[in-house]
Amino acid sequence: MVLEYLCFRHTVNNMRVSKGWRDYLSKLPRLWMHLDLSGARKAVPRSFVDKAVRRSENRLTRATIHRFEHVDVLKNIAKSCKSLAEVEFVSLPHAISSTLTEIVQHAPSLSKLIIHPEITVDAATQMLSSRPTLKHVSFNSVRRSRHVADWIGPFPKLETFTMHHTEMTLTTGVSLANLLNNTSDLKTLKFTNLHIHDPAGTLSVLTTIPLTTLVLRKVQFDRFPVLPPTLQRLVIEYYGPFRLYEPGAMLLQSKLPALTHLAFTDINDLSPRLLGMLLDQFIDGDDQGQQKVLQDATPLQSVSIRGLLDNQVPGLFNPNTRSLFTVSPRILTPSLHTLDIATLPCNDDEIEHLLSHKTGLASINLSSTQITGASIKMLADSLPSLKSIRAENCPRISGRDAIEYARRKGISVSCSMDEGKGSRKVRYG
Repeated sequence: MVLEYLCFRHTVNNMRVSKGWRDYLSKLPRLWMHLDLSGARKAVPRSFVDKAVRRSENRLTRATIHRFEHVDVLKNIAKSCKSLAEVEFVSLPHAISSTLTEIVQHAPSLSKLIIHPEITVDAATQMLSSRPTLKHVSFNSVRRSRHVADWIGPFPKLETFTMHHTEMTLTTGVSLANLLNNTSDLKTLKFTNLHIHDPAGTLSVLTTIPLTTLVLRKVQFDRFPVLPPTLQRLVIEYYGPFRLYEPGAMLLQSKLPALTHLAFTDINDLSPRLLGMLLDQFIDGDDQGQQKVLQDATPLQSVSIRGLLDNQVPGLFNPNTRSLFTVSPRILTPSLHTLDIATLPCNDDEIEHLLSHKTGLASINLSSTQITGASIKMLADSLPSLKSIRAENCPRISGRDAIEYARRKGISVSCSMDEGKGSRKVRYG
């Protein structure tokens, strides 16, 4: 029972304790179900992998490949281990790109595929098409291709799809609309380095998919995308400043009653009006395009806003003005447990306004703001559920008294500041 809690690497180390331990461990197949080579410091010999697979009695369910060059062994594992459901490549053998598809093809129970090293778009499309029953796919480093991606589906079981490009790539080159048209049960979609260019409106298919998580990092678009009503988590990290110009009608095309996690980075000139449009208003296509207000929408649990606000924003939390975070009744509620406003114009007065609202904050990030130690003390005294405060690069925090005060209350405080001769940076917490 104790040994079952050990990772693969520790199980291997335990075989060196004695001959008795080695014989005992080698006869427990359930300890060898996950072939995990992620901790390998040098090339792994084929004999080691052969023995590990035999000890599992060909019942491997997971394989994490790193520093292993023997492609024929990987093919045999895919064929002989009928229960192999998850494969992750930390590194690839040389000249394996053409063989990856064969490995995927020969694993009938494969449902999860993760590839960290760089591959081509063609290799990605071939692997997914060769095993259309995959549920979770993650390509973490994809080279842009001159050819348009060809997704041959359908992919009826695909629930999670991640593709991180090494450089900015157009959605037309990725054939994103074609990929989405071949999925019917996609829940999570993540892209990095993507330029959303959709003059024909083909990406409207996004609204027909039961998507709950959409993460777009280092993304560019000409207009704000129309989002599905099932969305619960939205993360947009724009590449370069993007401005939500008036009248913001594209925001009204999205109806987001289930949204609980929102993160914007470098969506600049964000105003209370535009944020309110996104969270609380929509255009009802079934009622002659009338603009309506969402009823009974889910309160937000996590909010992260970073960027330059509109010059006319009167503040962040002031309950007496139409400030950024008070514009929607979905934000400052007891459901809110995480708040990240690093780089926003926040000071001690804003923190005092924040604490006038009843929230359930457990974590707050105030880095690169104008707060002083007084804010940290106020947060520690007024938020019983608070567990962590980040206050990096806050030039008005001049000492560590407030930090120690919060730590005595069981709150983790991360804070660095310049102190002493020569502006030496000191980290507290």
